[in-house]
Amino acid sequence: MESVPEGIVFVDRENRIVSMNSVAQQLLGRGRTVIGAGFHDILRCFTSSEQEAAQCPFNRMVRTGELVVIPSHFWKREDDTQFELSLSFWPRMQDGVQIGAVVVVHDLTTAMEIQRDVQRAARLAEDAPNPIVEFDETGSVLYANHGMLHVMEQWGLLESGIEAMFPPNLSTMLHECLETDVSLARVEHVLVNHVIAWSLFPLKELGLVRAYGLDITSDVALRRAKEAAEESARAKSTFLATMSHELRTPMNGVLGCTQLLKDSSLSDQQRELIETMHRSADALLTLVNDILDFSKIEAGKMTLEVADVNLRALIHDVMTLTEGVASQKGLGLEVKIASDVPEEFRGDPIRLRQILFNLVGNAIKFTKRGRVVVAVSLQSTLSDHPEGVILQWSVRDTGIGLTSEQQSQLFKAYAQAEASTARRFGGTGLGLMICRQLVELMGGTITVDSIVGEGSIFRYTTHLLPAIHREVVASLSGTDQHGEGNQVGPLRVLVADDNEINQVVACKFLQKLGCQVELARTGHEAVEAISRTAYDVVLMDCEMPEMDGYEATREIRRREDGTPSHLPIIALTGHTSDDDAQKCLAAGMDAVLTKPLTLPTLRTSLKKLLLHTHS
Repeated sequence: MESVPEGIVFVDRENRIVSMNSVAQQLLGRGRTVIGAGFHDILRCFTSSEQEAAQCPFNRMVRTGELVVIPSHFWKREDDTQFELSLSFWPRMQDGVQIGAVVVVHDLTTAMEIQRDVQRAARLAEDAPNPIVEFDETGSVLYANHGMLHVMEQWGLLESGIEAMFPPNLSTMLHECLETDVSLARVEHVLVNHVIAWSLFPLKELGLVRAYGLDITSDVALRRAKEAAEESARAKSTFLATMSHELRTPMNGVLGCTQLLKDSSLSDQQRELIETMHRSADALLTLVNDILDFSKIEAGKMTLEVADVNLRALIHDVMTLTEGVASQKGLGLEVKIASDVPEEFRGDPIRLRQILFNLVGNAIKFTKRGRVVVAVSLQSTLSDHPEGVILQWSVRDTGIGLTSEQQSQLFKAYAQAEASTARRFGGTGLGLMICRQLVELMGGTITVDSIVGEGSIFRYTTHLLPAIHREVVASLSGTDQHGEGNQVGPLRVLVADDNEINQVVACKFLQKLGCQVELARTGHEAVEAISRTAYDVVLMDCEMPEMDGYEATREIRRREDGTPSHLPIIALTGHTSDDDAQKCLAAGMDAVLTKPLTLPTLRTSLKKLLLHTHS
């Protein structure tokens, strides 16, 4: 009794416990204190069948005189431990008279849990919605779950066999998997209108390979759509970059020639016509810039420069550029800069000017009478923000105003107050959206408050850094724009450009700056000219036939290699992106000028480049 693994319990004719072995004592958890207790009262087990009501198995044994077995009985001990037991009630006889029973108790708990775990694991594969297939080392199918058969039925491949669901080189993959003992992940197989990805896992000790399949048809379709969208975006970017170059090349001719004509002897009527042409070309250039800026924003490629900014000079430039239109409409322009606003900062002067110019231009456009007021104040001091300062800008007008609905749509792409706005006032509807993006890039926000018929006020903040260099920045709209006497010196300049209009503009500008000019129409001609003649500087167009400006510059730098000489080269390009500028610098060019070329920017670029070269 003590050596068997089962619990042995002796009970008398009244089903009271008489004795038990140590296994039974441990199982019942009450030691010898249960002697004399009713066995049925402790385990509460019953037998039942279709013909008989539930009854105590001991009573049934007494009535029939036969062995009674309870195959499975769930029992909770006093300490709340759960058991699954098997019980056998054997009649105990003495002199032919039944004097009780021997109850054999077998603890099935661990074995049944293991069995259930095995069954659960088996059901996992069978109940899995995805295909699962098992192969032996010869490539024969040993098992395919219901998910596999379901997929084959859905795809109409039941008659084709399981092998049709796998790539043609299945046997090679199985052999490789077993030989290397390394799994193969996401092997894609295309079937008519579906794509399935198989992952193969070796069970080397068993000589088996288990394959798990996943229907990735929708994923592949999404991936292809994403690739198509990316390709479309690349094509769009390429198109916009090409259009930028192609539009800026003739714009360079128009703006350059009108600027040269403005400085010549003209009658009042001719000067008025030239001014009109120049303003029209400037307006067209603004539209081109808006479209290109919008494409940068869409592509997430809009970035900011960091340079010294003279705040008052910047605002003066904007007001000077817009005062002509304002005076024609009889509008007043006012600037209010708080006394505690510092003179200089570090930020992106071009984008700061663009935001203010756009808002002031809009204010003038939509105002018939009254005035436009620009105000700048310090929102937080340097002590509050040691890394910079936050400026509060506002542009107030007395124009047509906006409704609440119009205000909510105003900073969205292509949004204008109403459908007739573009016909009445012009514009792409991109300006304010671009302003919002630029302000947010500067760590600020932009809002509008407006009353219909009374006017609007646009407020925005910009986060700028304190200036390092306290140099006075000359205004682009000052006398420097027309000063013929402000020359750069008797320089010998080579202009490499295949476009005749660009050649004329560049030559005339350089002659006004006191330079001697020679021409090259291709990259080859430029390289040959430089090998024959010593030039002070080269204006190099990036796109020329036979040899473009990039290749010509690389060839010039190659020939300079190992010598102390370095010829300053300025790139001329119609492309405006930072990537294009970096491409120019990577080719060995020293500076980049974007078309359309202007006399002030050319003069400034030459002076900076020559100053850097001589230093």
